[in-house]
Amino acid sequence: MQKLAIIGLGLMGASLGLAAKKKKIARVVSGYARRDETRSEALKRGIVDCVYDNPGDAVKGADMVVFCLPVLTIPEVAAQCIPLLEENCVLTDVGSTKAELVSQMDKLLGKSNAVFVGSHPIAGSEETGLQAARADLYDGAAVVVTPAGRKIEKHLTAVRRMWEGLGGRVFIMDPKEHDKTIARTSHLPHLVAAMLVNAVGRDGGKSWRFCGTGFKDSTRIAAGSEDVWHDILKSNHLVVLRELKEFEKTLGKVSAMISKKDFPGLKSFLAANREQRKKFEEQFNRERRP
Repeated sequence: MQKLAIIGLGLMGASLGLAAKKKKIARVVSGYARRDETRSEALKRGIVDCVYDNPGDAVKGADMVVFCLPVLTIPEVAAQCIPLLEENCVLTDVGSTKAELVSQMDKLLGKSNAVFVGSHPIAGSEETGLQAARADLYDGAAVVVTPAGRKIEKHLTAVRRMWEGLGGRVFIMDPKEHDKTIARTSHLPHLVAAMLVNAVGRDGGKSWRFCGTGFKDSTRIAAGSEDVWHDILKSNHLVVLRELKEFEKTLGKVSAMISKKDFPGLKSFLAANREQRKKFEEQFNRERRP
């Protein structure tokens, strides 16, 4: 493509810029960021070719625009960009929820010739900001693309090709089905990690020195941005609530086994899930192998 515009230069957006430049998927990469320091650093690191303090300026002449912002802010920022979009411009994003966003964007674009095709690259880190960006963030990552509403095949193809060009493995999914699946695989684990930190730290942190790498590994994702996760959980709250209720059932079963001193049952539970974990890791490593 001639020009790719990246709106938001945090971890996801800056990594996208680095990858796009490294793999030469666009002749020009433009960016938008609110902070002067971010814009200066983006140019210094070669993340973008040009950067603006106004999203409308960044999208001028772009073939594709990728919104790398908290999901609830995307429609508001997109509204500023619409009058300046090129004919048949493709819009996409990197957000972790889709049903609400896709619906809002389809209404927002109205009779515009631009089309929004939702994307969710399942990649990232507990680290935040441009400083943590890296060009290989999307290598081997699963990327869920969620066309809906005014789907046009050529726009879907353009989004697929972009992510595949960045090293992603693309899966097409209905937006609502996406939100159901990701609530289980991502949103629930994040809340559980946060609850673990809360439970262990309820003594004001006196126990921290006795936590090992197991606690550190199992709670790593709790270090993610609360602003990003606020928007994710708010925009998918009903589905997340259902997953929490299912988790409560499992917690209840484990509590009951301990209460009844059913340690053979508890051992079987641990063994079964040890095997599940091994199968997950084998599949994860196999699918992400270059």
